[in-house]
Amino acid sequence: MSNERITIKGTSDGLIVTIGAGAWPGLVDELNQHLSQRASFFKGGRVALRVGPRQLTRLQLESVGQVLNRHNVSLWAVESDSPGTRQAAEQLGLETSLVPRQVLAEPVPSLPEGNSMMIQRTLRSGQVIHHAGNVVVIGDVNPGAEIKAGGNVVVWGRLRGAVHAGVGDGGIGEQAVVCALQLSPTLLRIGSRITRTPANEDDEEIVPEMASVQDGQIVAESWK
Repeated sequence: MSNERITIKGTSDGLIVTIGAGAWPGLVDELNQHLSQRASFFKGGRVALRVGPRQLTRLQLESVGQVLNRHNVSLWAVESDSPGTRQAAEQLGLETSLVPRQVLAEPVPSLPEGNSMMIQRTLRSGQVIHHAGNVVVIGDVNPGAEIKAGGNVVVWGRLRGAVHAGVGDGGIGEQAVVCALQLSPTLLRIGSRITRTPANEDDEEIVPEMASVQDGQIVAESWK
């Protein structure tokens, strides 16, 4: 396989696959062959595609994502000079920029599904997740970590960082909810509403709660 058609580079953020010139179906087949030859190396990783000016549809991105999934690899980002390709990637909940950020200091595997993003890892101080839809975290959100979501935020663990749900013009605003097995964020925003709840490090009791906006204020209630 020619390095000019497909190059694969490992970084601290995951694998970056650069797609060169050629017919798209043939390039996807080459990528599939490369993954098959080094299955143990790629297994459990995540991939960002660099496709240059290539125009790709949502269906084409879904197709390459399915190829990656068969090798236990997830697609998390598509970087392109084509506005249409970027729009298709955003519709799938994928990132469209590989500019280094603190959130990428350590790999954070994400599994885009529809307009939701699932993070299967504890978020540590300095890490930031920004997604246009819902965000689900299976793990803790430590103090110093931050989540910004256009939709709802669900944390299957302790939420002790900062959260802003219902972000942006495309978000659901004050209709969003924030749920956690232990809800003690340093900063909580839903739409334009904001509240601060200093985390109690000594409180080990797990009390699931859901925060929502009621009568113009953020209220936390038992999450049943």
